[in-house]
Amino acid sequence: MNTSQNQDRVIDGRYRIIRSLAAGGMARVFLAEDLRLKRQVAVKVIHPHLADDEGFIAQFRQEAILAANLSHPNLVNVFDQGTDSGSAYLVMEYVAGQTLREVIRDFGPLSPKRTLGVLESVLAGLSAAHTGGILHRDIKPENVLLADDGRIKLSDFGLARPISAHTETDSVIGTAAYLSPELASRGLADARSDVYAVGILGFELLTGKQPFTGDVAAAVAAQHLNSNVPAPSTLVPGLPESIDELVLWATERDAELRPANAGELLEFVRKVAAELRGEASASKTTSDSRTETISPRVEDQSQTLVLDSNATQLLGNSDDDQLTQVIASGNQIVTDEPELPFSGFNGGKFWRWVVSTLLVFALAAGLGWWFGAGPGALRSLPELKGRTVAAAQGTLTNLGLNVVVVNEHSADVAQGLVTRTEPNSGSLVASGTELKIYVSLGPELKVVPVLTGLNVAEATIEITKAGFSFGGADAWFNDAPAGQVFDYLGSDKQKLPLGSEITINVSLGPLPLVENLSQDVAVSLLTTAGLTVAEVKAEYSDSVPAGNVISMTPQTEPLGESGSVSLTVSKGSDKVVVPKVVGETIAAAKSALEALGLRVTVDTNQLSSRWGIAKVKGASVKAGTTLRRGDAVTIISR
Repeated sequence: MNTSQNQDRVIDGRYRIIRSLAAGGMARVFLAEDLRLKRQVAVKVIHPHLADDEGFIAQFRQEAILAANLSHPNLVNVFDQGTDSGSAYLVMEYVAGQTLREVIRDFGPLSPKRTLGVLESVLAGLSAAHTGGILHRDIKPENVLLADDGRIKLSDFGLARPISAHTETDSVIGTAAYLSPELASRGLADARSDVYAVGILGFELLTGKQPFTGDVAAAVAAQHLNSNVPAPSTLVPGLPESIDELVLWATERDAELRPANAGELLEFVRKVAAELRGEASASKTTSDSRTETISPRVEDQSQTLVLDSNATQLLGNSDDDQLTQVIASGNQIVTDEPELPFSGFNGGKFWRWVVSTLLVFALAAGLGWWFGAGPGALRSLPELKGRTVAAAQGTLTNLGLNVVVVNEHSADVAQGLVTRTEPNSGSLVASGTELKIYVSLGPELKVVPVLTGLNVAEATIEITKAGFSFGGADAWFNDAPAGQVFDYLGSDKQKLPLGSEITINVSLGPLPLVENLSQDVAVSLLTTAGLTVAEVKAEYSDSVPAGNVISMTPQTEPLGESGSVSLTVSKGSDKVVVPKVVGETIAAAKSALEALGLRVTVDTNQLSSRWGIAKVKGASVKAGTTLRRGDAVTIISR
């Protein structure tokens, strides 16, 4: 659609096109003036080539219906929908400003505070959609608008669907960089799929990069399926642990482990934001306490100790050396002055009783503090495998443990992530305990030993001795002696992770030599070797007698004992000697030459009915000349 041709166009007699704003594979978006309400709007017009696609038009109308039912300050409002000149259109709120993609491009990564602000706005709008039973399915920076007046709005519900409408047969729709594992593998989406995309969005805002990239969409989708999103702090050191936890929770590969919807993630975002502002409690929010309130609401006043302006502490009053403490809550006053058990009690015995009682209580209180909150308290070690070093250290430091980092190789844990702890997760340890966290250096790489020329048993021993595992042997025809290893994984001296499976190729010996043998003998030899002759072709040969094999061609590479080959068999030489045809009848001469495989042309003024009588008077090739089959000869009869 030519943009200049659309300027000053009036859609449906109401919306005058001003200029183009954006274009995609399905539609173009224009800035337009609503002539009736005298305001600027954004008009999405589908491309003409999609106008006849009834399924797409139905989807487009569904978008309008779904979006029109959503009303939220953080969502782009939909005003109208219709058809003009055969093209469907959608009228939306015009938001003057930038897309989040443009912000990332121009300014790079955002601070944690700004990132949380953006995510809070996006999630607030998305939560309204989820509450209304609607999925977005295409959360990405291009669909987040930052208005010039500071508003943040989520746009483009063009891929939206009712939550109840999603089945495993849905097609995979959405931008690959933000595609959840369940959408990539099964085309199955729910609110948690949108949550995953928001997590990817958060990662990109914090780091300026997408966690997974590739040359084709399929490669990116495969990474979402098979790899965990790394913690943002691995790219931007120093990020708060709670920020890492936010992103990692939202992007769990298992949808069951993510927030159930945008509202649940929004609540956590707000808690993290409050924590960064210093409004949270002193204890950090971790993955084990995502649902704990940082500033708990008081549900039962009877369970709450209130210290207010009526509460008084008098310590070391200058007019009285007696220590007095008063803690008031409501009308209840408690003092530290003991009430005598009864009058007339023997003073000395009483005070000894008081002192001993106080000592017992003090000892009990001290032991309770030591084992309850003090250094003697036992803590259960959380599971830290797969966490970043920074996240693991933060968690253990909060538990009062002394952390020692030890590096080790690991075949199943990515480099830089925790492989295990010592003591193990679930163990009970006291505060101040020294705890080792082992961090992956990635798999240990080692050169595979030389196996060429060994038999299977010898190769197996060498593979095992070197720290690898034997992955089996495949037998192929090869010039190496039968039974010997001629190729194997790692033969190029490339280092492989320790423990890798090493497969070997063992020689069946050389292929049978069948050239110049008769076809029957060649087939018999090949069959005995376990091969199948799948095809036999015939060609002329000046050097190989008719009926003998010219060549053999494997139909599969490499060729095993169950492989197949094709044979080319000689038809003999294609050279012929031209016989004497002058004086012969035209018919007889033609027949004789064609029998030799020559192409015959008759140059005559005789009727064809007389060819059996009329004589040949000359030929283009003299008798005795050697030709090849297929060559041309002209006979003359005039």
